[in-house]
Amino acid sequence: MRVYEGMFLMDPALSSDWPKAEAEINRLLQRAEAEVLGIKNWDERKLAYPINRHKRGLYVLSYFRASPEKLVALERDVRLSEPVLRALFIRREKMNEEQVAKSLAADPPKPPSRYDDRGGRWGDRGGRFGDRGGRPGSRAPEAKPKDDAVKPSPVATAGEAKPSEQPDRAGIDIVEAPAAKPAENETGIAND
Repeated sequence: MRVYEGMFLMDPALSSDWPKAEAEINRLLQRAEAEVLGIKNWDERKLAYPINRHKRGLYVLSYFRASPEKLVALERDVRLSEPVLRALFIRREKMNEEQVAKSLAADPPKPPSRYDDRGGRWGDRGGRFGDRGGRPGSRAPEAKPKDDAVKPSPVATAGEAKPSEQPDRAGIDIVEAPAAKPAENETGIAND
């Protein structure tokens, strides 16, 4: 016979009637000829998604000793039991009675908070809208223009300037294209 840990997720209506929930788990374990080592009511909590139209569920932790062949029958009985929404069984090979008692005496884990410990609902991921700015060290310092980077272009007279000799400030040659003549249709009227 092996030691198993069983986590039962039960109908939330049983949270107010703990003896009835405990009796249902004992009934299931006795049908599987399991020796009950301990049962603890964890808490009623909100589920991540609805299960059988239930948004909340009662979590119950149990430890029992059973033969591996009887576990299949226990899983079948759990599926047929209406108060049990889900169940998970884990084999605990190296767990003795002292460790079982210690585990049952410990407080259940706290449910996850809607607000995380990083400060606020969204943490440091930013809000629903907008960018992720404002985190220290995430942006490179802005480049400052060097003194020699921007030089005024020399003023040229009308006859001296050539496109290759007079670049604009971005380094792109400015060349004026000849004005396009509007196309005329066969009637001689210009198309706009």
